[in-house]
Formats: sequence, C-alpha cells, structure tokens
Amino acid sequence: MMCCVLLVGCFETTQEITINKNGSGIFTNTTDLSNMIGLIKQMGGDEASKMHNTDTTISLTGVADSIAGITAEQKRLVNKGIMKLALNMQDEKLLVKLNFPFEKLSDVDLLKEILPKLSVSALKKLPGGDQMPAGGSDADSSKIKTFDNYFDDTITKKLISKTLNKAKYATAADDEFMKSLQQMSGMGSPVTVNYVINLPKPAKKVEGKAVKLSDDKKKVTLSVTSDDFFDDPSKFEYRIEY
Repeated sequence: MMCCVLLVGCFETTQEITINKNGSGIFTNTTDLSNMIGLIKQMGGDEASKMHNTDTTISLTGVADSIAGITAEQKRLVNKGIMKLALNMQDEKLLVKLNFPFEKLSDVDLLKEILPKLSVSALKKLPGGDQMPAGGSDADSSKIKTFDNYFDDTITKKLISKTLNKAKYATAADDEFMKSLQQMSGMGSPVTVNYVINLPKPAKKVEGKAVKLSDDKKKVTLSVTSDDFFDDPSKFEYRIEY
C-alpha cells in the first residue's frame, strides 16, 4: 500500500543538503504523505487496519541489494543510510525521511540518481510495504522519475546550481509517469517539492526565480510544484556561489 501511495502522487517532498566545511555532509529526502491518510481510511479494508501509530528508525543496510543497475559506490552510500517513519492515524500524519551521510560532494549526485528506485525499495521495509498491489511492482517502480531527472545539477565547494536540460525536458510530455503527475496537477492535487541547501559559509551570489536566502546567507530554500514544472520549469533553476 505504501508503495502504491508513492506512485499516485498527492504528496510533498523536501530534499535537504547540509554541507560541512570539509565537503562532507548529510543528504535528506523527506516525503510527507499525510494527505493520503484520509484516502486510506476511506478505502478501509485490511490495509487500513494494519496501519498503527509508530515512530521508528530503520537501517537501510541491504536495501540496495534489490535495486537493479546500482553501483558498488551507491550501495556503500545506501548502506549507511537510515529511514525514519512517523505515522499517526488520528492526526492523519505520515512522514517518511531518508537520511544519508556523505563524505564528498560528488556522493550527492550518486544518491539523487537512484533516489526514485531507492524510495520504493525503502518503503517495502515498512509494515504492509511488501504487499504490493497492481502498479507497484519493481518493474513499474523502475519507471518512476523525479523532476531532477530533467535538470543538470552541479555541486562543488564553490558552486551549486540546477539548470534545465531542454533536450530531456522535451521528452517529459511522452513519459507515462510524468503524464500521471500532470493529470494529478490538473485535478487540483499538485506535488510540492522543497529544496533546502545549508551552506558551510555565507553565499556570495544567489540567482533563481523562486530562491530565498536566509539573513545569514547560509541557507537557501526553494519551493516549487508540479504545476511549475509543466508551466514554467525555469522556477526550478538556481545558481549559488559561495
């Protein structure tokens, strides 16, 4: 059930990168599925009855073994990760946080590359996550994409940027998974994505339509939606010099 929820959209994700002075840091991806709790309750049945309040942390060691096409370096990064689950049926809150420490900035690109598949594989470790309904199999999850798939990311000790890849973006309209997200947006259920970057020192220059910079110039935030992706993808772009 959890994996099916991830596939249908109607959620909010926050991707946060915290960078230390030596280039190491923490990469976190939090998915807020709270909006789906009401739907799950309405559906009722065995799936709803199996979901109980919980606040737990799960090691991701071994999760990468079931992901096809993953490199040895990516497996090493995933094995160091943890998943935190906070579920409260009464308050209708469901948060799933994937947390990965990294040693060098290039590790962030490796994690982003496998994030869609990794999210589905990690959710299978949750109660009921192994009971995959139609549309939630590994074959289907391999087709899941994030908005990041259509942008070129750069992350170094001096520059962090996200730039639209026009050639890849031109194919988004033909992608079945992206079509489903666009349909959800059209029905009034857009997906929200928040990007948060915690810098090791104040930014020298920040550019971007939707970018916000903290007073101390060390925290950059960007909040965009699937509507923005289809209507004005340039809102996802940013350039940070620090």
